[in-house]
Amino acid sequence: METSPDLLLINPDEWHYQAHLTFTRDFGEASVAIDRFKQALRINPNSADAYSNLGVALAQIGQISEAIEQLKTALRMNPNYIDARNNLTKLEALQKTTPEKIKR
Repeated sequence: METSPDLLLINPDEWHYQAHLTFTRDFGEASVAIDRFKQALRINPNSADAYSNLGVALAQIGQISEAIEQLKTALRMNPNYIDARNNLTKLEALQKTTPEKIKR
């Protein structure tokens, strides 16, 4: 699946771009999505959606601590972001029950 970087340059918060990256993340291309969410955040560091989605993608590749930090950032930007709060709660619970070597 190819994502046009031109969409990112136009507006990294466009719903269709975020939806495309989320689709990419959810269907086995988490590393591609991570790179694109990071690129979106370089352009617009105030995107709670990008931080939240980056957190979920990082969790999918096992980077739980980093995922938690990204979700916390999304929640600082938007304390009412329910999806970010739910994902953070799940990851914090997972982190508490996961062996130390997997948490990193």
